[in-house]
Amino acid sequence: MKKINFLIVLFFTQLFYSQLDNIHYLQPLIFGAYGTGAATITEEYIYLSTPSTNNINVTVRMADGATIPRLSVYSINAGTTAIVTNGVITFSNTTPVRIAVINASNVVLTPGTSPMTRPTTAAGTIIPANVGGMIFQSAADFFVNYRGSDPSQAGSVLTKGRVALGKNFFWGGTPTEFTTIVPEIGNMASIMATEDNTVVTINNIDAGTEFINGANATPITGTSITRTLQKGQSFVLYAKVKVNTFSLQDRGWLGAKITSTKDIAVTTGGLMQQGSIETGTVSNSRDMAVDQLVPVEQLGNEYVVMQGNGGTYERVIVIATQANTTITMNANVNPSYTLANAGDYVIVPATFFTNKNMYIKTNKAVYVFHKIFGSSNLATNSFMFIPPLTCFGQTAVNMIPDAKQIGTTVYDNTELAVLAATGTANIPVVTVSGTSQAPLVANGTAVPGNPNWRSYRYDIANATGGTATVKNIRVSSAGTIQAELIGASGVAGFGGYYSGFGTAPIVTINVANSPTTRPCTGTTGSSTLSLSVTPGLGTYQWYKDGVAISGANTSNYSIPITDNSAAEYNVVVTPPGGCVIYSNVVKSYACPCYKPGVVGTPEITKVGISTRASKSTINFPADVNNGFIALESNDKGLVITRVSDPEISITNPVDGMMVFDTDDVCLKIYDGTKWSCINQTCN
Repeated sequence: MKKINFLIVLFFTQLFYSQLDNIHYLQPLIFGAYGTGAATITEEYIYLSTPSTNNINVTVRMADGATIPRLSVYSINAGTTAIVTNGVITFSNTTPVRIAVINASNVVLTPGTSPMTRPTTAAGTIIPANVGGMIFQSAADFFVNYRGSDPSQAGSVLTKGRVALGKNFFWGGTPTEFTTIVPEIGNMASIMATEDNTVVTINNIDAGTEFINGANATPITGTSITRTLQKGQSFVLYAKVKVNTFSLQDRGWLGAKITSTKDIAVTTGGLMQQGSIETGTVSNSRDMAVDQLVPVEQLGNEYVVMQGNGGTYERVIVIATQANTTITMNANVNPSYTLANAGDYVIVPATFFTNKNMYIKTNKAVYVFHKIFGSSNLATNSFMFIPPLTCFGQTAVNMIPDAKQIGTTVYDNTELAVLAATGTANIPVVTVSGTSQAPLVANGTAVPGNPNWRSYRYDIANATGGTATVKNIRVSSAGTIQAELIGASGVAGFGGYYSGFGTAPIVTINVANSPTTRPCTGTTGSSTLSLSVTPGLGTYQWYKDGVAISGANTSNYSIPITDNSAAEYNVVVTPPGGCVIYSNVVKSYACPCYKPGVVGTPEITKVGISTRASKSTINFPADVNNGFIALESNDKGLVITRVSDPEISITNPVDGMMVFDTDDVCLKIYDGTKWSCINQTCN
C-alpha cells in the first residue's frame, strides 16, 4: 500500500513582540519649555533591561547609525555609575541599567538639549540624524524605556522594535478638553526616517490647525504637509494650544493620516492638558504623555482597556482606519458608535468601564488610546496606546526595571495591571525583585463581553520585594499577557504598556510520501494528516469539505483507508484566549492504480511534426511507438482547444472530442454521452 503523510507546519511571518526586540528606534520628543521652574520635564533617562540571564551587549548610536553618544550608565541594583564612550552597554536580566547622555565634561545633558528631547524651536524643522533620535541594537532581545520627569510632570514611552516601522499611520492621542493658561500645552507627532529619500505626508488635518514653524513666527498650516527625509532625520509637528479659549489646536491634528514611501517610526504625545473638575471649564492640570505607534497593518479589531485611577475623568479614544467602522462596547449586541470616514474618532466616556475593564470590538482595524490617571489627582494624567487582543503575544515581561522610580524620584502610587487569558493555568505570576506578589483580587476581574480574558492588579509601590525604592518586576503566564504600569507622586503621573502586537502563526499542510504529486486516498493507499506544533497551542478540529469530522480533535488525523472519495481537508486551531487559526486547504484524490503494459511487438508512429531545426533522432517519428502523430519541440507545447463549460458551449460534441475545461481546470473527453475529466483508472 502507498502511504501519504500530511504534515501541518507552523510558519511564523517574522513573529515580533512589541517592546521586546533586538533593535529599537527612539524619536526625538518636544514638550515645550524646559528647565527649572518651567512647565515640563527637568530630567530624563533611558532604562534598558533584557530577559537574557547572560550578559548582552547593546550598541547605542545616534539616529544616523554612526555617531556615538557619550553615556553615563547607572547599574540599578549595584548603585554604581560608569562612563561609556564607545556606545556599548553590557547588562543582563539581573543587572538592568539606567543611562543618561552626557557631554565631554561628563555633565548630563538637560532636556531640550539631548538626543531624546529637542527644543520647541526644532518643531516644524528637519532634525539632523546626528542631533536628535537614537538607535539601540544587539544580537539579543531587550527593552528600551524612556522616562522623563519633574516634580510636577512625568512620562514614559516604550519603543516597540521592528513592529514600530511602517508606511501607514494615524496620528493618535488625547485631545485637550478644557481651556488653559499654560502656553506650552500641545500635541506632537515625531517622525523618523530609516532610509534615504523618504517622502512623508501628513494629511487629513483640519483646515486652520497651526503648527510651530521653528523660530519663524508664521506657523505651518494646511490640510496636507509633505517633507522628504534622509536616513535618521526626523520631522516633528507640534500643535500648541491657544490659551484661555477652545480652538482647532485642541484636536485638529487628531486622526490625521501619516504616510511615507519608505519605513518610518512615529511617536505621538506631548504636554497633555487633561484633568479638570466636572463643574468648570478651565484647568491648568497637565502632565506629559507620549507613546510610540505601530502601522495600520499591526492593528486589530478587539481591545481590552484596563482603567487607571482617574475614575470618571478617564477617556478612551478610538480612531478609524477605514470608512464605515462600527464600534461595539462590552456585551452590547448593537454598535454604540459608527465612524463614517478614515481618521474619524470617538471619545468614549469612562461610564463604559465595568469593574475597571472595558471591551471594544470593531468591524475594521482601529487605533485605541487610553487617557489614564496615576492617581485620583487630576494632574497625573497620561495616555497609553493600547494593543489589540492577541493569543500570540508575549507570555512574559522580563523585566520592568526600577518600576517605582524615574531617576531618584519615587512614585508611591505605582501599580501594575495585567490582562491574561482566562483559566487557572493562566493566572499571572508576578514577582518584585524575586518576591512573589498576590493580586489585589485573587481570581482577577472578568472582562465584560469577552469571557476569554481577565485582568489582575498588583500594588507595586508597597510590594514586599526589593529595597524601599528599587522594584524590578517580572511577569509570566502560560498564555499571552498584556502588562500596564502606572504611577503617581503628588501631581506627577506616568504610564507604560509592556506587551502586545503579536503576530499569529500561519498553519500550512505539507504533503509527503505521496505516490503522485497530489495527495490521494483509497483502497490502494492510506493517508495520515499530522500536526507538528508547540505543545499547548490549543484545541484542534479537522474538517472534510467544510464539515467538522467527529472525533478529529487532536493534532493528528488519519483518513480511513476505505475513503476513496476526493475531498478537501483543513484544520482549525483555537489557542487559549479565543483566537482562531485556520490552516490552508488540501484536496485529496482517489489514488490511481497501475497495470502492466500489453506484451507484443509495438507499432511505429508514421506521422511526426517538429519545430526543431533537426530531428531529435535519426528515425523520428518511427522510433516513437504506438502513436498516430508524434510532436516535438524545444520550446513549444501542445495547446488544445480551451473552452469554458463545454457541456453548454459545444452544442454538437462528437464521441472522442477533447478540450481543456477552463472552469473545472482539467482535460475533458466526450464519450458520446457526457463530458468527463480524464483521470487515471484501472480498466
